[in-house]
Amino acid sequence: MSRLRLPVPALIAALGLLCACRGEPPPHHPDWVIHGRLEFLAADLASAWHPPAYRLVFPYICGDLYGAPTTGDFIRPAITADGRFRIDLNRTHATLLQSLEPTDFSLSYLRITPAQARLARLAPTAFELGGIEQVGRAQWIDGRSHRMLLLVYVDRPARISGQTLIRGRSVRFDVQARAANYIWIEDRRDSAGDVYREVPAPSELILAVTPLESASGQQSGSGQR
Repeated sequence: MSRLRLPVPALIAALGLLCACRGEPPPHHPDWVIHGRLEFLAADLASAWHPPAYRLVFPYICGDLYGAPTTGDFIRPAITADGRFRIDLNRTHATLLQSLEPTDFSLSYLRITPAQARLARLAPTAFELGGIEQVGRAQWIDGRSHRMLLLVYVDRPARISGQTLIRGRSVRFDVQARAANYIWIEDRRDSAGDVYREVPAPSELILAVTPLESASGQQSGSGQR
């Protein structure tokens, strides 16, 4: 009796289908595991700030980089007494994919190519403990360069671009996502303005929570955070 011999690519595909049918977990991405430190800082991002009782939530803004969150909090990392935390984006990735929306930037000068690409920004926020009032604004910061960061998921290779002048300052986005992935976008500031570009994951990550009244002093040229 002759035996059926599948070519190697077909065999690999068949094994992948078998794993899917068995409900085996998707591949684990080590670079989707984030380690950081929570700090409460004043407007200068240098001196300490002592907030009222708070709770930290981690919603996403889907379809935009700025604006109100569009998801609930389904990350909920444990935070140690010294502020350390770990976020495994692998664990919540399937839920995020179900929450994605068509990209529709609230800032008119922003564009994404291809237009069908979808994105979501992880936007932590501090609320009063047991209430719904916001008590602080959270910002990702590279602990070495002290530059502000955005953490964004893009569902395919895409480019985010755009440029404008706001109050005499140039604001330019030149972000390239080379694959479906979570990417860090750095706000590089100088006396002329702001340039947003993708950067490698920071080796030292801080989640800085600042009082709301400091927001105007911390806003970028885009006018939002």
